[in-house]
Formats: sequence, C-alpha cells, structure tokens
Amino acid sequence: MLATVMACGLPLKASEVNEISRTDPVEVGLYRCHQGAQIVIKSIAPDQGSIVLQFRGKDHLLFAVDTATGAVRYQDTRSGITWIKIPSKSMLLDSKLGRQLANDCKL
Repeated sequence: MLATVMACGLPLKASEVNEISRTDPVEVGLYRCHQGAQIVIKSIAPDQGSIVLQFRGKDHLLFAVDTATGAVRYQDTRSGITWIKIPSKSMLLDSKLGRQLANDCKL
C-alpha cells in the first residue's frame, strides 16, 4: 500500500517521509520570491509532517509528500497548492492548474 500512496503523490505519515528531505528542512519565516511574491511559512509540525503556509492572505495546511529526488515537498491535495524546497530556492505551485504561483523564493 505504501508504494501506491507514494505513486499517487498523497501525503504520508511523518515517519514515512524520505530521510533525505530532512537534511534541508523548511524554516518558519517570510520568503521573498521572484516578481515580488511573498510566502510566509507560519508553522511547522515538530515531526515536519505538515506546515502552515500563507499566500495572498490565505493560510494553507500542507502535508509532507515523499519524493524520489530528495527535494522537500509539501502539498494540499484538495487545493493543489504545493511547496517545493531545494537547497538553492523554493517554489509554490498550483498542481491542479499546472502553473507556478511563485518561484525563486528565499528566506
């Protein structure tokens, strides 16, 4: 069942999140992005299994999703909002519409 959950990109239990992603965790704070967009990471669960992200005045609860690449990925499957963090930058995506909402975000 775990393989099915990961293949579908659904949230996993914190204990199942890829160990690699914990080496470069998301941090609370204001992220300034390309073209003036701003993202606020308001809180992070102690186990890093979820975050609360604010974008355009709206709070989104995102859950950790395993990745094959080791990138840190949090997603709300209902809204499609996805936060991806790699060592050099972060980005916010709308996976339902297939578009970037913010790119090159840095704390």
